[in-house]
Amino acid sequence: MISSEKALFFGKKVKKFAPSFRGMAPSLKQDLIQASMDVDYLDYIAAGLIVTLILVGLMVGVSALIVLIALKRGLLTIKIEGILPVLILVVPAIYFLYFLNYPKLQAIKRTKLIEEQVVFSTREIMIKVGSGVPVFNALLDVANGDYGVVSDEFKLAIEEIESGVPQEEALDHLARRVPSQSLKRTIDIMLNAIKSGSDVAGTLNLINDMLIKKQQSDMKSYAGELTPMSMAYMLISVVMPSLGMSVFVILGSLAHFNTVDIIYIIPPFLLMFQMFFMGMIGSRRPSVGV
Repeated sequence: MISSEKALFFGKKVKKFAPSFRGMAPSLKQDLIQASMDVDYLDYIAAGLIVTLILVGLMVGVSALIVLIALKRGLLTIKIEGILPVLILVVPAIYFLYFLNYPKLQAIKRTKLIEEQVVFSTREIMIKVGSGVPVFNALLDVANGDYGVVSDEFKLAIEEIESGVPQEEALDHLARRVPSQSLKRTIDIMLNAIKSGSDVAGTLNLINDMLIKKQQSDMKSYAGELTPMSMAYMLISVVMPSLGMSVFVILGSLAHFNTVDIIYIIPPFLLMFQMFFMGMIGSRRPSVGV
């Protein structure tokens, strides 16, 4: 509909209205940081307003076209008049809410990607530091390694250190901007060990064991949830359609009720249910790297 650059550019025209919408997404500022979206939160809200206004204009155009066609064919009814305000107002409002919550969704996605690699990256730092490699070099190896989002975040920390920011401060910035609680905790504990002069390798070993146990516990909890969910799936997608339709056909024949139309509705309903169920299963699966 419009590129992000143009939306941010034109958003400056309505930026003065952006503070009025901060309450609709109180954590937006932090969400943008954790989603690695380098944009001011007020500029982001203003861009959302511009996109929403464009969408309102499109909905007005579509509604006007529907009215013209309905008038030409004599089909203008109360139902059509009732649908048009929904197109013009409700659809853009829903899109605006989605736009404001998009950074949070991106942060959740990044969290899952980080959780998959945090154990391996922590283990590499532990092994390198334990073998006598300086902490900075160990961090550099992780930054240059194949750890996805974790490597990207450590690259930013390395760039800060090379630009003159103290190592502890750069790691503190890393812990503040990542959405993963596991990586936050790892960095915080490692920082405490560095500041207190404790054995960093030994501390990282304990952290690594903790992360592995947590991920194993998450997987056990997830496995425990699958049993009732699979039973519910079997009940809704197998038992209810077969037994339910048999009973419905029998009752329909006794009451002289046409069941053909209802039968055609069931397959699309089952398809939507299965897609919803698979999506729910996938979203609840914990991100693990063990």
